Amino acid sequence: MGKKAEILERLGGIAPALRRYSRALCAGAGHTLSDELVQSALQSVGARIRARELRPADLQEARLEAYAALTASAGKRLTDASRPTPRHPPIVHGLAELSLDDRAALLLVSLEGMGYDAAARVLGIRREALLAQLMRARAKLGVVGLPPADAESGARRAASHLRIVK
Repeated sequence: MGKKAEILERLGGIAPALRRYSRALCAGAGHTLSDELVQSALQSVGARIRARELRPADLQEARLEAYAALTASAGKRLTDASRPTPRHPPIVHGLAELSLDDRAALLLVSLEGMGYDAAARVLGIRREALLAQLMRARAKLGVVGLPPADAESGARRAASHLRIVK
């Protein structure tokens, strides 16, 4: 099996992580939309690989492309009408209050565990711009009652709040 075929075969294995990111990015908009975004992103990246428009060196590069495709699609398809309901946990409401750019930056780093350079690449921005978006997002979550993690006791607790979004 060639490298391209292996990457295409393994690309589907990132669907659970993409689904987690998509549902958090959609912040209460519904599972149907987030699942459609995942499917669309995977199909787009797969089609680009098959058409040789995209030649990823490895699965990690293809993964970043899938996140980028999903983020771009979300920007086009999410509307202000897609708001969380009162039954959603406070973190979902907090995420919904963020701009899509700030939300994506925060989720790529905090939820998906990407480094700053990889997250900036997914979003198509410079690292400095990503850091500014992260600062804004973290500050805004603090204003809505979700304090940013302190190095002492809250680091695990704050991260677990972000990880409960499915």
